[in-house]
Amino acid sequence: MRDPARPRLSAITSSLSFKLFFVLFLSILLLFTVYAGVRTRFQARQLEQQVKAEAYRASDFIRQSLLASMLGNERERIYQMITQLGAESGVEVVRIYNKRGEIKFSSDEREIGTSVNLRAEACYACHASDRPLQSLPTAERARIYRKQLDGRHYRVLGLINPIQNSPGCSNGGCHAHTADQSVLGVLDVQMSLATLDSALASSERHGFALATLVILAAALLMAAIVFYAVYVPVKQLRRGTEALAGGNLDVEISLRRSDEMGVLARSFNQMARNLQRADSELRTWSHTLETRVHEKTAELERIHQQIIQVEKTASLGRMAATVAHELNNPLSGIITYAKVVARRLRGAVPESPERAAMLEDLELIRGESMRCGKIVRDLLTYARESTPEFQPVRLHDVIQRALKLVEHHTEIAHVETETELRLADDTVVCDREQIVQALIALMINAVEAMPTGGRLTLKTWEGAPRRACLSVSDTGVGISEEVQERIFDPFFSTKSDAKGVGLGLAVVYGIVQRHEGRISVASAPGAGTTFTIDIPRDPSAAVRGGAPARLAGGRAT
Repeated sequence: MRDPARPRLSAITSSLSFKLFFVLFLSILLLFTVYAGVRTRFQARQLEQQVKAEAYRASDFIRQSLLASMLGNERERIYQMITQLGAESGVEVVRIYNKRGEIKFSSDEREIGTSVNLRAEACYACHASDRPLQSLPTAERARIYRKQLDGRHYRVLGLINPIQNSPGCSNGGCHAHTADQSVLGVLDVQMSLATLDSALASSERHGFALATLVILAAALLMAAIVFYAVYVPVKQLRRGTEALAGGNLDVEISLRRSDEMGVLARSFNQMARNLQRADSELRTWSHTLETRVHEKTAELERIHQQIIQVEKTASLGRMAATVAHELNNPLSGIITYAKVVARRLRGAVPESPERAAMLEDLELIRGESMRCGKIVRDLLTYARESTPEFQPVRLHDVIQRALKLVEHHTEIAHVETETELRLADDTVVCDREQIVQALIALMINAVEAMPTGGRLTLKTWEGAPRRACLSVSDTGVGISEEVQERIFDPFFSTKSDAKGVGLGLAVVYGIVQRHEGRISVASAPGAGTTFTIDIPRDPSAAVRGGAPARLAGGRAT
């Protein structure tokens, strides 16, 4: 099973703060170790020098103390003094031996009469050459060596002090020495350094403890400094970068410092604000692009629907032309023969209920045949690709003529008419009869949409530059949104009483197309309907010359 603490420990040990703390801690530890070693050596040397100085003074004092007794040849007194001095604390042994190395006096009675090795450590300084030195520097009189007692090793400071042949000694009668003897013997004092070593060990322990405390205090201080100076700002920077990488562009590092960390935090905040600004701009552009895509998609859909309408128009135009040519002559014959039969019936048959019924049937045949003829004429009008006769006309006069032609329809349906003609210059280049036909179809549709009466309004106004606008509005039943999408389709009709076959608005749509215009509808159920036509004041020469017209958006008629 994987230990979850390992990744965390690895993350801690690999962090910048830990590495910095570890390097500083090792540096301080190394410096304190070197300092403690140098300090211990220096302190030991200083203490040894002090001990040697005290040993020199003690040795001189002993020599001076023994000198009077030696001049008086008071051997017993010398023995007592040496024994007493040897019993002092810290004194290992006090001995006097002559220049041949024979021990004459010693605090250790077992050594009296024995000889020392002149090549030993204590004697080598003087007897290294064939001829012993007459004097020895003070610094070379001391030597430190180790002794073993009861399995315990300790250091011993040995100090030799030459006994010079003074005039009092060479002229004395007790044991006179010749004047040519410069050194009569050596006073050897050996002092134990166990107390000094114990003090040094204690000092080392205290120094180590103090150094440990200082190192720990320095480590805590360094940890605090590294924590607040490095870890905290680096952690804030790391969290900020992680949040920024996660998509949070509102992140801001609140690090109020004047050092490099503060500069880095301010740079990061500026970068985050720039990224946020760029992201906002990108989102705005994305939204704008999405809107434009929707608009273009809707425009392409409208163009697609227009293309479908053109295809329907072309197919139905061919069919309408064929049907019109096939039906026109039979319908004319039916109407003519119905009239002839009715005339003969009136002259040959006396009045009677049967004659009246027959005449009524003939009138019905004639009326339905004429209605079929009208449908055929509408088909021919819709399908015919005749060249419009464009010429300058007064648009307001065209509107008044169309109103005059549908006046009987409005009176019968109890519809009031109203005009708001606001064109200062109502001259337009168009096919007068086609515009009248389109207005009549729109007004008849409006009248039929107001079965219980209402108001029919025609308006004109200035459109875009070099364009004129007119509208036909009613207060009728209105058109639903679903129906509005199909009202210009051929043979589409919402009438259920056989009043039409749905070619009126399709014919109007074709006429507006031929004039390079646009037609739109605004309606809602129960709120009336408004048809708006926008045509140029002067269509292009191609249209006036008979070439197929094109509407804005690329739809051909």
